[in-house]
Amino acid sequence: MNRRAKLCSRILAACFCLSCFAARPAAAESLADIFRSGNEAFFRKDFKTASHSYQRLIDAGIRDADVYMNLGIAEAQAGALGRAVLAFERCLTLRPDDAEAEAALALARATLGKHRADRQGEAMVETKPPLAEALVRGYRENTLAWLLLGFDVLLFACIFARRFTRSEHALTGLAIAAAVAGLSCAISGAALFVKRGGHREGQAAIILRDGAELHEAPDPRASIRGYAHEGASARALERDSGFVRVRTGAGAQGWIASDDVGTIAD
Repeated sequence: MNRRAKLCSRILAACFCLSCFAARPAAAESLADIFRSGNEAFFRKDFKTASHSYQRLIDAGIRDADVYMNLGIAEAQAGALGRAVLAFERCLTLRPDDAEAEAALALARATLGKHRADRQGEAMVETKPPLAEALVRGYRENTLAWLLLGFDVLLFACIFARRFTRSEHALTGLAIAAAVAGLSCAISGAALFVKRGGHREGQAAIILRDGAELHEAPDPRASIRGYAHEGASARALERDSGFVRVRTGAGAQGWIASDDVGTIAD
């Protein structure tokens, strides 16, 4: 199936799902028009208009991996690579095993690196998440939560069953099963902790504008302590007066205008 056919099928599927839950037919029809206009703009290569239409759907409450994927492609084609990275990252939170989104994300980051190298002579760009996050990237939070619950139930079932077992072989088997269940509980619990970002302060975020200023305080008049690169990963630590205090992957901290950063968990 070519890219155009995929885009059509995604838009139609999302539109159908939305119409099922819309409170009023007029609202569903209006959002269907937004899908249609975004689709038409994409096909005529008016990617800024397409991006705007897809973003309107997200602002209306749609949280769909295909919509984020389409938004990311449109943003990338329009040259807004930081926003494309954010959209692809959001797509992967909903569909972690999407190879197409992974490839698009890697290409967007590589293109940002090339642009930076062309300007500065050389540049380093993030291509992969940290090891701990990379290990759990392919799993959904819900999947890890269910695994944790299942292994927890199995552990307590083994412990409970030992009270009614007299056979030496059965007791040994239950002890082994309990040990395996306990270890699996620990692993799935740790994976869920990492997946939810519990090992790091703040929310995962992406810098949306190259050279975005990092201020000393949440005030545009405050002194600038540094600059952030478009598409770079960051942690959003707190918000105040239209600014977000962030820590970049390079360790720099400062207050950045809220329009210049987007959290992955929107």
